[in-house]
Amino acid sequence: MFVEPGVFGTGQAVTNRMLSGEVSEVWWVLILLALAKVVATALTLSSGASGGAFMPSLFMGASVGTGFALLIEPIWGFSDLNSGAFAVVGMAAMFAVVGRAPLTAILLVFEVTGARDYQLILPLMLTATLATFLAQRFHPDSVYSMVLKRMGINVRQTAEVDVLDTIDVNAVMTLPTVIVAPGDDLSEVEQRLNMARSHGAPVVDDRKLVGIITISDIVRSRRGAHSGVVNEAMTPRPTTVTPGTPVSRALERMAALGVGRLPVVAEDDPDKLMGMFRREDAVRAYHEALTAATDVELHRARLAQRTSAGAGYCEFRVPPGSIADGRAIREVAWPEESTLVSIRRERDVIVPSGDTILDRGDVVTAFGTAASKEKMIERLNAGADEATAEISLAEIEAEGDRPHGNG
Repeated sequence: MFVEPGVFGTGQAVTNRMLSGEVSEVWWVLILLALAKVVATALTLSSGASGGAFMPSLFMGASVGTGFALLIEPIWGFSDLNSGAFAVVGMAAMFAVVGRAPLTAILLVFEVTGARDYQLILPLMLTATLATFLAQRFHPDSVYSMVLKRMGINVRQTAEVDVLDTIDVNAVMTLPTVIVAPGDDLSEVEQRLNMARSHGAPVVDDRKLVGIITISDIVRSRRGAHSGVVNEAMTPRPTTVTPGTPVSRALERMAALGVGRLPVVAEDDPDKLMGMFRREDAVRAYHEALTAATDVELHRARLAQRTSAGAGYCEFRVPPGSIADGRAIREVAWPEESTLVSIRRERDVIVPSGDTILDRGDVVTAFGTAASKEKMIERLNAGADEATAEISLAEIEAEGDRPHGNG
């Protein structure tokens, strides 16, 4: 990249030259230019500098496309090859890989290059779609979504997010209770599995995962002519998941294979066993995700309540004969739009809980909307005689005119 100045910057001048067909380089030089641009872009982005990925992807696509045209031109022989058309198609394919947006790549490249040959539409569609398909097989994230994922933001494709999408396997996986070797006797393995109350175990050889053995495999081996060792009955090269795999995706693999457990391997080493993911772990993950989702909904409800018009603190005195007199807080049906904050009993202030018993004369401090205040008055006055209720209501209105330290 230090020898070729075209690698620096956006590379737009070099790209325009390739589009016009004015190329003096041989095909392998263009491929080296594309590789050098990959290194330059990676160094720029990893250093924290603002380099972007759009123009570098167009530069690399044009270089590869033009280089391919020059490579096959001597052996083509059917017609004249337009290296500029190959550059356009290469640009669309490369941006489709980077952005995982084939339709955007087709339209954007067609517009940016100013191409007017509509015969290129079909090659553009074919290469962009095929490039996106192959890229998805190797890596599920685009350059843009990869940055968000590293920040802990998972972009979902569906309108409704599955709660299990929010929990990774790493949060619920467990260490294997039984680990066996390929040469272990099946009878001993079965006994170890029964003692551990487990239906399967990973098979590890020289610290590398080589298979998985289950009770079903052992039972099946008794019907055949196996020698009675693990490597004759195990499932070699089992399907695995990584700690960063969402639980929903792990469950999809388990359902497709009809198995009850999957080995968890390291992100950078598919042979290094990290743990096991089982059906029980999936149930635990669901409860954790549901609890987290419920907490979020409650937080949103409390926030909406605090920010709603007319919301605020208010104090209510429990009148004699009230439905709340002598009863626990959890036994009283409080308005949904209100939250009990404290209870003042003479000179004592009590932080309320569900088991707190209310007494006549207690002053209840609550936070809620204007409508909930009226419901609270009706609820506390229920059961009290009319004269007492009127006095209690008057006291409440009088106390509402006086400032309180809690708002």
